Amino acid sequence: MGERTHPDPQREPTCRKLTTNINTLQSTTSKYAYATLFTEGAEREEDDKYLICTRMLTYQLLHDPATRTERSIPFIVLVPPSVSHLKRHRLQSEGATVVEVPTTNFSWMKPGRDRWAHVMDKLNVYKLVQFGKILLLDSDTVIFKRLDDIFESPTTEIRTNLGNSSHVKHDEGPQPQTYLMAGETSPEEGIKHSWPAKRRASPVNAGFVVLHPSEEMYEYNVRIASIEGRFPSSAPEQNLWNYIHRPDGNMPWKRIEDTWVMDGPRYENYENGIAAVHEKWFRRIQEDKALREELRKRRWEMEGFRADSN
Repeated sequence: MGERTHPDPQREPTCRKLTTNINTLQSTTSKYAYATLFTEGAEREEDDKYLICTRMLTYQLLHDPATRTERSIPFIVLVPPSVSHLKRHRLQSEGATVVEVPTTNFSWMKPGRDRWAHVMDKLNVYKLVQFGKILLLDSDTVIFKRLDDIFESPTTEIRTNLGNSSHVKHDEGPQPQTYLMAGETSPEEGIKHSWPAKRRASPVNAGFVVLHPSEEMYEYNVRIASIEGRFPSSAPEQNLWNYIHRPDGNMPWKRIEDTWVMDGPRYENYENGIAAVHEKWFRRIQEDKALREELRKRRWEMEGFRADSN
């Protein structure tokens, strides 16, 4: 774990005690959870676009009448030690359960983008064993419809390891006996896709996956991630999960229904009832102006709700 800095008490009073440690997060009555990873961007709150994204998710999952959970499913925001207490307090005060997790680094990995330097911290989600299933979303996901039913979909059932010994490598150790990795791929035609979109065969996109937490799966992920060159490290967690859950292995990933999420979306997806899109509301180069306005509308709905609540 990285060395903790000491915040200015005049700037961040009382925020420290609001953060939960991953090892002390208490059990809830919910079998399920929503989760995301937040790593700090710009220093100032108003300039941190990913903080705004995470606040939007908090609003949409917990407060927006059109999309909020109807089953009291908590929204957990994983944060590494480097995230300021001021930003933790902001998220906690708006309803998220903020959980500090240790930094997870593997020295051999070379992420393709600076923004992905901390994505392996996502592996800590497997430690949340008080939940049977977790929907892990990237913070730059915008929701249009309630997501609760995804946990009951046949595509997100917990599965049994196929047990083929020829798919077990001696340096990887024992495989978990049960697992869950359910998600979706990008459309073959990219942003020019039609509806319904023809999806790529692979890879499963790590920005929207349902998984089953267990200590065995956490340890297995860490063991595989520690083996230099076992998978490409350009998109670290996505390539790790596509290796572990490869279609011809013992724990193949499962495709969710087309209507849950679209990566590289179009306004037509929204018109046809897509539940969520993996797209940045702040993207400047957004050719689809109708979609851009729909995404930004969600941002200002969140801001309006917060203003009315204060």
